[in-house]
Amino acid sequence: MSNHDLLRKLADVPFKPFRLKLTNSTSIDVTEPGSVIVGDTSAVLPVDAFVDEQGFRIIRNWKTIALSHIVEFSDLDTKPGDSKRRKN
Repeated sequence: MSNHDLLRKLADVPFKPFRLKLTNSTSIDVTEPGSVIVGDTSAVLPVDAFVDEQGFRIIRNWKTIALSHIVEFSDLDTKPGDSKRRKN
């Protein structure tokens, strides 16, 4: 997978949450496009987040992945307030 593949998915209008499936059989859910940092060969994604008492989204843990380890994208059905971020 190239960085442009991921950037195009993040730029979809309207944005639709999706799941990144990785070569090690894990997956990472992407629910907000602005939370992903895309580089030449890797990306940084939040894997643990919460909404604080003032309503702000706070990231507790990030994961850096090699773009070459992304196998596929799949659409993610989420409901408002869904806090699911990662599934193994």
